[in-house]
Amino acid sequence: MTTFDDLKLYVLPGCPFCAKVDAFLDKNDVSIEHLDVTQGTNGDDLVRIGGKRQCPCLLIDGKPLYESGDIIDYLAGRLGTQAPAQEAAAGGACTFTPGGGHTCE
Repeated sequence: MTTFDDLKLYVLPGCPFCAKVDAFLDKNDVSIEHLDVTQGTNGDDLVRIGGKRQCPCLLIDGKPLYESGDIIDYLAGRLGTQAPAQEAAAGGACTFTPGGGHTCE
């Protein structure tokens, strides 16, 4: 298993775009710390870091990367592999609301 200790992935339960990133991670046997935006201060932390309530968000050296397709492309580059064609072409994210719920883009 490959572990990227320098990355953190903010996720929202039920978000299909977060699931898409997780599927890529699983397929490539990669482990990244996940931070659930519905738990503790994770949602507020994400807004403070990136200025918006959007998941998935990959935190790279303290800088946010949004959109599932962009995240998958970045991770594929780190792994030295190519992102699947359908993943590379499609982005996507969800906006979460405090207290629950989300809107998919």
